[in-house]
Parts: sequence; C-alpha cells; structure tokens
Amino acid sequence: VSVTMEHPGCVNIGSLTSALPVIPYRKLTDLHYISKGGFGTVFRAQHSDWRTTVAIKCLKLDSPVGERERNCLLKEAEVLHKARFNHIIQIFGVCNEPEFFCIVTEYMTNGSLDELLHEKSMYPVVAWPLRLRVLYEIALGVNFLHNMSPPLLHHDLKTQNILLDGEYHVKIADFGLSKWRQLSISKGSGSKPAEMGGTVIYMPPEEYEPNRTRRADVKQDMYSYAIIMWEVLSRRIPFEDATNPMQIMFSVLRGTRPDTGLDSLPADIPSRETLINIMTCGWTANPDERPSFLNCLKELEPMLRRFDEIDILEAVLEVKRSKFKRPLGPGLTTPTNSKRMEGKSLKQHTTPWPVRQQLYLRIRFLFFPGYGYVPARLPYHLKSLPRILGEEY
Repeated sequence: VSVTMEHPGCVNIGSLTSALPVIPYRKLTDLHYISKGGFGTVFRAQHSDWRTTVAIKCLKLDSPVGERERNCLLKEAEVLHKARFNHIIQIFGVCNEPEFFCIVTEYMTNGSLDELLHEKSMYPVVAWPLRLRVLYEIALGVNFLHNMSPPLLHHDLKTQNILLDGEYHVKIADFGLSKWRQLSISKGSGSKPAEMGGTVIYMPPEEYEPNRTRRADVKQDMYSYAIIMWEVLSRRIPFEDATNPMQIMFSVLRGTRPDTGLDSLPADIPSRETLINIMTCGWTANPDERPSFLNCLKELEPMLRRFDEIDILEAVLEVKRSKFKRPLGPGLTTPTNSKRMEGKSLKQHTTPWPVRQQLYLRIRFLFFPGYGYVPARLPYHLKSLPRILGEEY
C-alpha cells in the first residue's frame, strides 16, 4: 500500500484497494448525545439495516466545507479505515451529505478510560492487573499505528480518546484526524477553554515551544503516553492545581512534570520503579531521548505475565459489579435489587400506590439509555405495565 502526501493535511490514497464505505444518514436512527470533542459532536445511534449500535462523530460546522476540504477529510478517513487492529476503534464508514458529515465507528459500551479512572463513585476500586493491562493495550495500539507505512501519528492521545469495550479492553479512537480538528476549529465554534486545557495536559513541550523547527513524529505520542501512565497509576488528573492552560504550558517548559513520589504513586504499585522509569523517560523534554513504543512493550510484557489470567478476570469483574451497583439517587434501586421482585405478585400488597411507584422507578432504571441494562425478558406480572403507567403517570 502506497500512501503519499498530496498537500499538507491531505493524503493521496489512489493506490488503496478498497473504497471507504459511504453510509446514508437515513440509515442512522435513534440518536443520543454522548459528548462534544475536538472535532465535533459524538452520538450513539442505531444502524437500521445492520441492527446494531454505532457511534457517529460529526463535524459541526458554521460554514460549508469546500470540495477540496471535503475530499481531504474523506482521504483522511480512508486511511483510518485501513487501520485494523484489536486495540484500534473500527471505522465502518462515513456519512458524506451536504448538511451531515461524520465518521461512523463501532460503539464502546464502557465509555472512556477517563471515566474509569475519575468516576470514583462508580468505580471505587480499579485493581492493578486491570490498570497494567490497560497500559499494555494502549502501547500495543499506538505501536501498531507507528508501524504502519508511513507511520500514523495519533497526535491527540489522552484518556478521553481511549475507549473501553464490554470487557474493558482498550480501543484507541480519534487518531490521525488532524484535518478534521483543524476544520472544526476554523469553521466551527472553536475549542472551549476546558477542552483546550484537557489537551494541553498531554501535549509535549515541543508542540507549543516558540520557533520550533522539529516536524511532528512518533515521539510526541510517547510523551502523551507517559502522562497517561501517571494518570492510570495515580487515578488523579495531571497538573490538577493549574488554573488555566497557559500555566500548564509554562510549567512544562520549565521542566515541571507530575509528582512521582509516594503521595501520588503508592508503594504497592507492581514493578513501581520500572514503571516510573518508563514514565520519566517518556516525558523527557528531548524527544530523541524518549523510548519507542516497541521498547515500552518489552518492559511491560513481563509485568503483565506476573498476573494469572484469573487475577485480570477478577479485576474486570470487580469494575463490572461496581458499575452495576452504582448509586442511582434517592428512591432508585439497583438491578440487583430489582431482580428480587421478579418472583413476587402485585396481589400480595394491600394498596396499589407504593407498588406502582416502586415499579415505575425500577423500570425507568432498567430502560434508561445511559445505563444500558435491559433484562432478557420481563416477568409475567409486568404485562400490565402500560396500563399502570397510563393511570398514574
């Protein structure tokens, strides 16, 4: 496969063998807002023909995209479509319509690494075996991108772009979308300060250093990965005391990096000193001194092998239980409790109102889109649910 640069930001993919699938917008139904990112808005949707859930990343524009720019975006998406790997998000195709321009990808049920690390009410414990597997799989995914021909840089690696599937395996997203981000800022509403600050946290100093002459290369992704390593091991936000992005930038240029002492990185971290060494080498100011992802993998592999498969499975099961049992607010129950009512008859209660109130709250949780818990089948006594809800609500 030959991929050459036609002009800055665009890729000549004339020699690629398979065309990028074009997905009609009318096939995408039941859209639900997920988030707003660096190049537009992300929704969850259903593909009416495939009968499956997908994610759509829409480029939100305040002005039309010219033909040259649109072709450039399509070529960039075509290259991403070729990046097929276990730990890379799969791109199904694009919607290429005048008022709706987006990339369609597989949908990840467990959100992002950012949520796993920082939603501590949902995930009070994330065991070391799972954390190390996450770090290993991130390195595997980025190493694959760097070994493409030519190398594909992520250029925006952060915990929000590292997604997690149903078993909490890593899927790297939003890689190689430099042109999409450029157009989102230039033709859209631009980046919010909070979003910019989130990106600056992971940005190497050579990215914003005045008069830099060095071209972007794979060592920039290594700096971002080193910051992510610290975040995964500490479960804290890097530079959390900074009040604005400029403060982070000046601190990094002066050599400040996240704290690697025991207050941030506890003593019980497996292979703690080796991990800290990878981190500190990865975020060094001189890009040439940062290790490759291949060398990083060689260090991480023996660490992961020290855990039995059952250790990792138990760690995954623990976070699944935590998510399953998370608090839902006053009066709401968990799925575990809701199962207790399956064998009970409504006739056992003397007054209907408390029963109907409790029933409504439980069903609202079971079918609420953000929670994703739907029972395989409803118990027989819930057949009267439409009538109950119609009478009382």
